[in-house]
Amino acid sequence: MKTFNVAIIGCGNVGGGTAKIIQETAAELKKRAGGKEIKIKKIITLHPRRQAKRHGLPLELFCSDKEEITKEQSDACIKNVLNDPDIDLVIETVGGSTNHIHNLHKNILKSGKHLVTANKAILAKHGNTIFDYAKEKNKSVGFEGAVCGAIPLIKVVQDSFTGDLINSITGIVNGTSNFVLSRMNAKGSTFEDALKLAQKLGYAELDPTMDINGMDAANKLKILIQLIYGIPATEQSFPVKGITAITKEDFMVAKSLNSTIKLIAFAIKEKNKVYSFVQPAVISNQDFLYNVNGATNAIKINANYSGEHLFVGQGAGSIETGSAVVSDVVFIAKHGYIKDIKESTAPIKHKQADFNDYPASYLLIIKTKDNPGVIGTVGTAIGDVGVNIENIAQSIISGEDWFLPVEVSKCSAKQLNKAVSLIKKRKPKLIEDFKYIPIFK
Repeated sequence: MKTFNVAIIGCGNVGGGTAKIIQETAAELKKRAGGKEIKIKKIITLHPRRQAKRHGLPLELFCSDKEEITKEQSDACIKNVLNDPDIDLVIETVGGSTNHIHNLHKNILKSGKHLVTANKAILAKHGNTIFDYAKEKNKSVGFEGAVCGAIPLIKVVQDSFTGDLINSITGIVNGTSNFVLSRMNAKGSTFEDALKLAQKLGYAELDPTMDINGMDAANKLKILIQLIYGIPATEQSFPVKGITAITKEDFMVAKSLNSTIKLIAFAIKEKNKVYSFVQPAVISNQDFLYNVNGATNAIKINANYSGEHLFVGQGAGSIETGSAVVSDVVFIAKHGYIKDIKESTAPIKHKQADFNDYPASYLLIIKTKDNPGVIGTVGTAIGDVGVNIENIAQSIISGEDWFLPVEVSKCSAKQLNKAVSLIKKRKPKLIEDFKYIPIFK
């Protein structure tokens, strides 16, 4: 039967892992692809020899046998791939959301080839455009590897809940931030020390900005929300807070409440509205996510009829994400198509609502000195905005600083912001810092 030829643009972690899997499992993939032999015809990277050696790949698969090629030479190789009628599909693993990558995707589809990518940033920014263009060209875009790496989440939400309604999703979707926070929780490390270790062990990039500021998780959540609730990623707007402001004292407070802190991606449906956020949250030791540590990802899906579903696996990594990319390649090779991001499971298109209006439980962590009147001032301000205090726990003392944990009943973030303003107005020097974190019990 026909050979299904693929080209790979980018041979870093994901591209190299993808190529390695295709090479090592060719016979098995042929069976799964309906008898079609999936064959790598060309790999394009700026460092052919280095990446061939690194991933154990034959140098003849690469566009050049040189140690390094220029961007101009790489562009020429890409042009040759796009003009090659024997190539059926192109895998893009370069990453980034620049116009260059956006145009590359369009050119791949324009050339009559299917596209597979693990690039969540470009899908969150230009997903609708790319999928519209693919439909126009009668081609498919596979993106299983874009969300949570090896966890087959995209196909699950597209296919496995067509007889149900997804009420909410709650997840740890960024391995770097989870490793850092797990280290801070287990060892009492500072954020800076935990991040340095993550970089040393390869769990964090040299520039980890997108991971630690929450944007990587936000891009993944946008894709899931579009798939589940039908809200285009470009129309979504929700609070995004990273982990840089989390301190070891915050973990001391959380531990005193039999809890920990995780960076959580969350979305919940209320009638036709969807409330969502990405930010650190307090996770009780009774919650499954409490024990999800290191670079592991985990997603909880709560469905209307079938209840709670748990998905756990490696959210990043060369081979792990590569396996998700290869699954898309095999599916397209066998069926000639794959569902796109606009084929939502939602029976109606939902509306994005402001999470700052959503009633949630919160833990307040109040940093102060050993000054009289703190509890009274805080309690009065919280009561004045219509919020009840559920529990005031024992203060955590670190040096000269006191950290007072206050749990409040369900309220909105807007109410808490008003309370902070009242405290600052009434007693501007009493409180050094006022932090509120959603609680998941």
